[in-house]
Amino acid sequence: MLKRLSGTVLVSAGEQGGEAPEARRVRYAVMSGRKVERRGECAMSELQRLGGWDLRASFFSRGAYFERTQAQTENKRLANVVARRFIDGEMLFNEAYRLRLTTHLAGEHDVTLKLMAAAEIDCLRLEEGLPLPTRPVSLAALEEAAIAALIAKATREPVLALFARGERFVSFVAENGEVRQRRMESLPAGDLEAAAVAVQRAEVMAAGGLASGMGGQPGKEVALRAYLGDLRPLAAQGAQARDYSSREVEKKIAALIQGGDALAEPELYGLSYVRRAWNFLEDAQTRKAIAWHVALPTAAVLLGGTLLFGLLFALEAVQNAGRAGQIEQERQKVLAERDALVKRVPNPRELERFKDFTELLKRRSEQVRADRLLAWISHELPGGIAISSLQLYAQGDAPPEAKQQSAGGENKGLDMLARFMSSPPKEKPAQETKVAAEPGVYTLSLELTLPGSYDMVERQAAEVIRRLSPKLGFVRAHLDFDAARNRARLISQLTARAEDFR
Repeated sequence: MLKRLSGTVLVSAGEQGGEAPEARRVRYAVMSGRKVERRGECAMSELQRLGGWDLRASFFSRGAYFERTQAQTENKRLANVVARRFIDGEMLFNEAYRLRLTTHLAGEHDVTLKLMAAAEIDCLRLEEGLPLPTRPVSLAALEEAAIAALIAKATREPVLALFARGERFVSFVAENGEVRQRRMESLPAGDLEAAAVAVQRAEVMAAGGLASGMGGQPGKEVALRAYLGDLRPLAAQGAQARDYSSREVEKKIAALIQGGDALAEPELYGLSYVRRAWNFLEDAQTRKAIAWHVALPTAAVLLGGTLLFGLLFALEAVQNAGRAGQIEQERQKVLAERDALVKRVPNPRELERFKDFTELLKRRSEQVRADRLLAWISHELPGGIAISSLQLYAQGDAPPEAKQQSAGGENKGLDMLARFMSSPPKEKPAQETKVAAEPGVYTLSLELTLPGSYDMVERQAAEVIRRLSPKLGFVRAHLDFDAARNRARLISQLTARAEDFR
């Protein structure tokens, strides 16, 4: 079904006589690209039954005219007037005719017009038989134009095309899809001897220079030959032996079509390559075919869109039928999860206990471990030095009275920090107000007993300060020597951080 709607139907109508359309026989081929899907013959009135997306037809006109002429304008309307005056001046037609042309710039002011003309009566007879009201017929071309377009797909070199169909023999030079020097004769149908003589005449005339001017080279001989249509048997005869290049061109022509004989029916298969400029249908019919080609895909898209939206609507309705139940299930699930979470929230009393516990942990983390502090000091003190007193209190609390009395009477002793440190901390006056406590910092009052002579205890005091300084900050340190007992007391005030003794 898809091939029937999408294929292209090519029709060879031949020469249209005066018989009724239902009596005219035509050859056709239904194409899918370059492939022949169907091939056969039918009455012209049966063409509308062949289906297909497009229909193209070729026809024969005895008075067909192919020529070039010069003009000084590229305007299509003015060029058409110039071409008709040229044809009328040659008195080629004694009746109405249809003209098709293309313009080509040949110089700064010169324009070459390539012309094709056919009798109006032949065009009307073709249109009378074609299913124009019911089918998108997009092209009607002369047989010679279809053959020249087919040859142009195989080579750009000029080729002498020799073609026979029934009782008519046509020869012309084809180059780049253009028809030049066309000649037509009537021959007995199926008479190969008469056809061979006609071929010899055509070749002699081509060799004699009738193809002069092709390609801009006057007198240029056309070397390539193509035997087409009913002349194919002549190509295989020994008397018609031709050069290698001509045989290669024919092979290329044959390879253009899959499943059909392009050499035997060039006027049929060449329709796939004819330029729109050589379309002999009226402009109104051409516009109708274009509108048909636009309308059918548009209608198909609209129909497909309608069916798609209908399908989507049906699917949405089916989905919505069960969606309400799913939403209710999800709602019940969310409510159950909410209730479970509410049950897991602790009551205010438990929250208060938890806050107290975390506060205790925090305060503990900010306290100095006295056991670890004492163990570290004991480890760092030199041998023979004893701890007489150790008091620990939070920074900012009032320290206990430090004993300043020595065994010999009141003596503040030697300031060890001033003696052994380059920049000792300044001792604050006793009446100064208490500073704000820094979290995690503690004040340590330490009294040590150092045995020995004055020189010995002085050295020991300096060593104590050196060893304890890495973790303890000395605020003051006084050495009080008792000569009677041969010993001294090192009375110190230090600061310790809780993080160093946890």
